[in-house]
Amino acid sequence: METRRYSFLELLSSIIDNRGKTCPTADDGVPLIATNCIKNDALHAVYEKIRYVSEDTYKNWFRGHPRHEDLIFVCKGSPGRVAWVQDPVPYCIAQDMVAIRADRNKITPKYLFALLRAPQTQKLIENMHVGTLIPHFKKGDFQNLYFDIPTDMEFQKYVGELHFQLNEKVELNRETNQTLEQMAQALFKSWFVDFDPVVDNVLAAGNPIPDELAHRVEVRKKAQALPDFQPLPEHIRNLFPNEFEQTGEPNVGIDGWVPKGWICKPVSQALIVNPKVKLSKGEVARFADMKAIPTNGFHVEDIIEKEFNGGAKFQQNDVLLARITPCLENGKTALVDFLKKDEVGFGSTEFIVLRGCGAISYPYVACLSRLDSFRQHCIQNMVGSSGRQRVQNSCFDSFFLSLPKDERLLTSFDRVCKPMFEKMTVSGTEIKSLAKMRDTLLPRLISGELKLNKDVA
Repeated sequence: METRRYSFLELLSSIIDNRGKTCPTADDGVPLIATNCIKNDALHAVYEKIRYVSEDTYKNWFRGHPRHEDLIFVCKGSPGRVAWVQDPVPYCIAQDMVAIRADRNKITPKYLFALLRAPQTQKLIENMHVGTLIPHFKKGDFQNLYFDIPTDMEFQKYVGELHFQLNEKVELNRETNQTLEQMAQALFKSWFVDFDPVVDNVLAAGNPIPDELAHRVEVRKKAQALPDFQPLPEHIRNLFPNEFEQTGEPNVGIDGWVPKGWICKPVSQALIVNPKVKLSKGEVARFADMKAIPTNGFHVEDIIEKEFNGGAKFQQNDVLLARITPCLENGKTALVDFLKKDEVGFGSTEFIVLRGCGAISYPYVACLSRLDSFRQHCIQNMVGSSGRQRVQNSCFDSFFLSLPKDERLLTSFDRVCKPMFEKMTVSGTEIKSLAKMRDTLLPRLISGELKLNKDVA
């Protein structure tokens, strides 16, 4: 295929930055994204710890703003990360990155996006980093990075569109999983933390409300008044009591109040913490390291096989919780959904393995592992020197769960949520396949190693 060599700078019609210094921020207004919002596994910028600028700052402080089909290119911190700008543009950009616009006479925007995301390009950019503590790619280096670009614009359109569609499908699957997780998490919190169905039953029966629960009553009354409020099916609602009782322990339930007849158990008694699993030294098994554990969601991204020589052992449907700082604070948690029945895997020594017990199944354990109050309890009970603090198993003796005596309620939760987790597993597996296709096929097309029949392209 005929190609022509261009510098990175020659492929761009314009570069837009924000004057290279910190802009005035505000409590609300137009979102201001920073370099932490640009991730190579996301199609668009991710709204993560964002700030805002006022309308006046937006209109008058910046040199310019990104447009649809521009790319956001990170210059400092993690140089080379790139994101696609959607329509309408929902943000402005902070320092340490630029918006770049393709010169459409030489390269299509989506082909440029695929080119910059390609592993060989990322490697070239990495080799041009300057700075040791904070790597950066100077704008002056745009003219020192060269690419051989196909002159066939139809080929560019085909490759760019294929890469983009694969990313879109990955993004859609991730959004689906996020929605499913939020649904399961909301149901878990409603039933077992806020006790919403019990509050509903108390109101329906006209039973007295403890002062400590008055705020929950007001929340439920407002929820019931909403036009889209959907009460639980009667057969499930009847599994919840219509009274609360006091435990005398303010850290249990809601200020010490729990549904009448429910029992309170510490996590260490309700679940199995670090279950005993047999795996012989030297035996080859599937392995997950800390890098593979997600900070959001439950799906493990990368699994390899290696000989067992120590580490946390687990089986299908166990939940992995990072015990060390800052992995725990960052949210690293995963559901083991990649093993066969009775197969044993292993991972980092810094994993805590949680397993359901009796009627408590893995959806309950997974939702508990993502519960803010549970995670904060673990974080507050870490011990060790600064930077190497770890969760001790003893902390699970002091976090209490309120559990129904009637196991049908736990079974009902499992019946509702298990299909959500099964769908998340299917979507996660598909994400892996799509990403593998994207990361193996596209670089070969871009490099010219793999050629397409002109009629196909």
